[in-house]
Amino acid sequence: MKESKKQWIKEKAFWQDDPIIGAKVVQLTGNLSMATNIYSEDPTCSKDNLIAVFRSTKIGATGELCVVDIKNEISTEIDSNVHWVGACAQAYGDFFFYPCFNKGKWEMRRLCFSTLQVEVIHNLSGETPYTTLGSVSPDGRYIANQKCPDENFYQVIVLDTETGEEKIIAEGPDFCNPHPRFDRIKGEWVLVQKNCGYRFIDREIKRVDTDVAVTLVLCNRDGLKQVELPVAKPSIPCEVSGHEAWIKNQTAFIFSSSPVNLPYDDGQKCGNLLLYCIGDEKPRVIAHAPELYFGHVSTSACGNYWCCDAWEWKHDRLDCCVYAPKIAVGSIKTGKFAFVCQVEGFWPEYEIGHSHPYMSADNKHIVFVSTRTGFPQIFCAEIPDGFLKNLDI
Repeated sequence: MKESKKQWIKEKAFWQDDPIIGAKVVQLTGNLSMATNIYSEDPTCSKDNLIAVFRSTKIGATGELCVVDIKNEISTEIDSNVHWVGACAQAYGDFFFYPCFNKGKWEMRRLCFSTLQVEVIHNLSGETPYTTLGSVSPDGRYIANQKCPDENFYQVIVLDTETGEEKIIAEGPDFCNPHPRFDRIKGEWVLVQKNCGYRFIDREIKRVDTDVAVTLVLCNRDGLKQVELPVAKPSIPCEVSGHEAWIKNQTAFIFSSSPVNLPYDDGQKCGNLLLYCIGDEKPRVIAHAPELYFGHVSTSACGNYWCCDAWEWKHDRLDCCVYAPKIAVGSIKTGKFAFVCQVEGFWPEYEIGHSHPYMSADNKHIVFVSTRTGFPQIFCAEIPDGFLKNLDI
């Protein structure tokens, strides 16, 4: 177990209040390195609003793992020689797992937010660690990630961190970039993206077959059952974008459909931000907004709200995510939503510069990445008093 006295520093910088609703915006990181908040589908935010941040001076290289205290607006370095690809987040939990290169080998380490202690929980074989951004079960025992034993052949695995046993829950060429996500009830199921028609070519995911659609499958944690869900073609005239988030204590998740398709009309609402309950025949639109494209979605710690970046959408079947978006928050119960702030800056192709917004555990802030300084840094926008209440009525 790695223990040391942490030195907390202030990196914050003040920005003008956002013009949309007057939200106060604070820059939380300021070192001369790129910083990312890891991802938003499983927010790396503890119940005390400590968040995990990865820093690096070079895309694709190892870097430093830091923790930022949102409330006190301070940060501290936790570990070095770490990589965010292969990391596994526990949504609003006490643990964060990540690969670290130590003495010529990769280790899987576990950070405990409440103590800031780090321990090695698994030695990783091979030249590289796990190859996607993974997930942690609600009890913290299991992690889901991906291995690539051969070129264009992938295995989605679940690791029991107590026994060290790995189980394959899905495999094949379609499971590149699978985005595995544990449910937020007991962690018995893992939602996995099945990228039908896509392959990694020259280190990029490229479409090779337009006759099949990207969809989602539900896998049992033990690898004994796999069900393809009716969330894409042919069930509905869309395919998934690859961004989905479970709702706490529900057998339901929210996801965005692809910008190359038209918005989905469920007969009552039209849009691309959809909610699917396990067992339903089809998903339903959760935000009526046919002229907006919603991308990276997250759901709140309480399970009542969603948070997502959004772009204006011309329905020209082209990717509209080519400039910095705005961030919206919506009520899962009422369907109402409103914008909180603008991301600003430019929109890079590399993932660590994407906004990946999520709400803090206490629903008082939105955490997001912005390039408004010239390279990615972590920001938070304060949600004004009464904002969420207005969405609920």
